Amino acid sequence: MNERNLKRLIRSTAHGDEEAAGELFDLYQPRVYRYALSKLWDNSAADDVASETFARVLRDLDRFKWRGAGFEAWLFRIASNLVTDHVRSKQREMPQGDASEYAETTELRTPEWATIAGETTRELNGLLAVLPPDQREVLVLRFAGGLETDEIGAVMGRKPNAVRQLQFRALEQLRDRMRDGAEI
Repeated sequence: MNERNLKRLIRSTAHGDEEAAGELFDLYQPRVYRYALSKLWDNSAADDVASETFARVLRDLDRFKWRGAGFEAWLFRIASNLVTDHVRSKQREMPQGDASEYAETTELRTPEWATIAGETTRELNGLLAVLPPDQREVLVLRFAGGLETDEIGAVMGRKPNAVRQLQFRALEQLRDRMRDGAEI
């Protein structure tokens, strides 16, 4: 969606248009949910974070100003804060459960797909776990949240060049570990 249409949609939503609010929700909820799930590894908690994110967006949308990186950065900053609040309330960074549980709870087409998805999820989780928190956050916002560099910078309070450096270092480190066949 281009910026002009997004602004129109946000304006309509802020003025109480329920259809526009539904469209905004449909547009961003899957990305916010994926972001929260990649941080929490708990379907229920991710759903709660996504729902609360949109409740806060709707509550505060009339005060939103188009400055800096824009709506997506604002939206994901809310989601990021809610994820942090959730983690603090549970007094742990990630649940003790295996990340492959997520693959087992999604709609699976074949047993082979379930096996591959579970293995891939475990490997990815293991690779991400070795990264410093800021590098991990950049990758999650970029690939699970679908944000651009300037939007990630706005969410994390960093300059776009710093975000690019973090992403580069994280991907280099992951590439090196994969090339070396490091144990996960």
